[in-house]
Amino acid sequence: MKESFFVMTFFPRKPHVITDGEYPIYVRISTAGQKTEFTIGRKVNPDNWDQRRQKTLGKSRRDIELNKFLENMRSRFCEIHNRLLIEGKYINPQILKNHYFGLVEKPKMLCDVFRETNVKRREECERGDICKTTLGRWERCVTYLEEFMGMKLGETDIPIKDVTAGFIQDFEHFLRMTKECANNTTVRYLRYLKNVIQYAIANKWITDDPFIGKRFKRTKAERGFLTEDELRRLMLLDLRGFPRIECVRDVFVFCCFTGLAFIDIKTLRRSDISTDSDGKMWIRKAREKTSEMSIIPMLEIPVKIMEKYRDHPTVVTRGVVLPVMTNQKANAYLKELADLAKIQKHLTTHIARHTFATMSLNNHVPLETISKMLGHSDITTTQIYAKMLDKTISEDMETMRNKFNGMSF
Repeated sequence: MKESFFVMTFFPRKPHVITDGEYPIYVRISTAGQKTEFTIGRKVNPDNWDQRRQKTLGKSRRDIELNKFLENMRSRFCEIHNRLLIEGKYINPQILKNHYFGLVEKPKMLCDVFRETNVKRREECERGDICKTTLGRWERCVTYLEEFMGMKLGETDIPIKDVTAGFIQDFEHFLRMTKECANNTTVRYLRYLKNVIQYAIANKWITDDPFIGKRFKRTKAERGFLTEDELRRLMLLDLRGFPRIECVRDVFVFCCFTGLAFIDIKTLRRSDISTDSDGKMWIRKAREKTSEMSIIPMLEIPVKIMEKYRDHPTVVTRGVVLPVMTNQKANAYLKELADLAKIQKHLTTHIARHTFATMSLNNHVPLETISKMLGHSDITTTQIYAKMLDKTISEDMETMRNKFNGMSF
């Protein structure tokens, strides 16, 4: 842009009523044919004022402090003017004045806007639209952004208008390399950031979308599960000398026969279990993640496990069905259990849910029934969990095999 200059002039102005013999000092800012005047809130004895040098000639401490104030004010206006020039902003006297008095709206900062959207996420969580785990991911994304900017830029926040395609690319690299996030986790965080950018665009805090042309593709996750033989080996382990590991094993097996997710088994209470007129026990519980109702008939094995821990101190104190430890500790013990049962798979608490879905399908339980027991609102979600074994496919084809084998052709 065309370079701009400004002229700054201090001068005393005679008031309508003189009470103490001093005049208030004004400043006039002029640039490009425009000007603005305002009082600086200081007074001076007009006999001591040197208009050519624009300072007081008095020797008192008050006069010395006044001259220093005028010098600092001039320096501050020069700094503001130079910054606006560098940023290519339009400059006039009123703009300079507004910047000096801090009347210019501060730019919206990325992490501030992110936290503003997270307030909405928290409200959605309280309303039941999203689960606490999802809310935790949104909040963790802000922490990762601050850590990333601290490493790359030396500051923990930037104006959201300064987010560029390069910034997003670098953040993606940070998530994958520094935080060691898997592809789907990385994509999830980047989509959270994109949502925040869209929110800023909708509020006209930024005009250019740095995500234009960027596509983030999630990889299809392979859902691990235990075969019936592996599950049987796990159940037959003699763990009476290791009560903590035995408890983790029992909770895992309970989930293998009910399909409950870890958070749901941890919060399962006796009131969630009912008995029908035929004496059969049912679990009826809304999922913590989606609030969808899971309706699960209890087989003999989970009933035995429930009764085994009826008098456990944690069960009695908290009113829950089973004494469930933290997910982190449970996964650590499951690793030991896999070694003991000679299972060459990475066991986690969620493997139990996958095992239930697969085992049910391979025992000819209809997919729609499995979906209802798992508490899925969409049967396509159940199809992701369900995996058919060769043995089951062969059994399902047995009728056709018997019918058509031996036919002449």
